[in-house]
Amino acid sequence: MRSVDRIDMNRKWAIPSWVPMLMLVAAVSGLLIGRCSHAARDKYIVFYNIEVQEATQANIDVTFEAYNRSKVDFEGEGVLIRAFNEYGEEIASKITTIDLKSGEKQRYLKVLTKLTKLIKSKADVVSVSVELYHSSLFK
Repeated sequence: MRSVDRIDMNRKWAIPSWVPMLMLVAAVSGLLIGRCSHAARDKYIVFYNIEVQEATQANIDVTFEAYNRSKVDFEGEGVLIRAFNEYGEEIASKITTIDLKSGEKQRYLKVLTKLTKLIKSKADVVSVSVELYHSSLFK
C-alpha cells in the first residue's frame, strides 16, 4: 500500500463562491479610486496664458503655461487642446502629454496639425481651450 496518494489532475475543482464576489468588489473599488484621483488632479494643475502663436492652413501653434500646485510630480499627464472658430465649431484638437514637477511653472508649445475645418488666417481661430484629458471611463 502506498503512503502517498497522488492528486487526480483530471478532476475539476469548483471555484469557491466568494472568489468572484471578491474580484467584483476589487474592480469597483479600483474604478472609484481612479475616478477620485482624476478629480483631484483638476484642482492641482492650472493652465493659463493660452495663446495662438501662428495659424496656417496646415497647422495651429498653441502656447500655454502650466502650474503644478501640488507636492507631487506629474509625469505623462494627458492634456486635451482644442481650437474653435467664431461659430463655436471645433477646428482642431490634440491629446498630448506634459511633465510637471511639484510647484513648477512651465511653458509649452504644441502644434495642432490635423484640422477638421479649413482656416485661412490666424483670425479664423477665435478661442483655444487646454484642459486635463480624462478617459470616458472616469467622467
